[in-house]
Amino acid sequence: MRGSGYYVTIVDGVTYAFANAEHRKMFEANPQQYLPAYGGYCAYGVAVGKKFVADPEVWKIVQGKLYLNLDKSIQQKWDKDILGFIRKADANWIEIKEKATSDL
Repeated sequence: MRGSGYYVTIVDGVTYAFANAEHRKMFEANPQQYLPAYGGYCAYGVAVGKKFVADPEVWKIVQGKLYLNLDKSIQQKWDKDILGFIRKADANWIEIKEKATSDL
């Protein structure tokens, strides 16, 4: 569901919009449960050491965590070895998390 400007909250300087007050309340109770992996960057991109803007409509939940991808064609690549790409991305994220996208 697309969020509404009537139901927003801010976490770490990022504004999140929700479809209704109930969804906002659930998020506020435990944001870490709902926040996307890798700061919302494309999971496949992080696996290859890059920070690509992700499409919020191209996502998967894997083992209870939300992962976004750049687009559907990238997600098809990611789908071929999701757990392998997650392992690579987890390792890369430690190194690139604080780096500017232009430095990668």
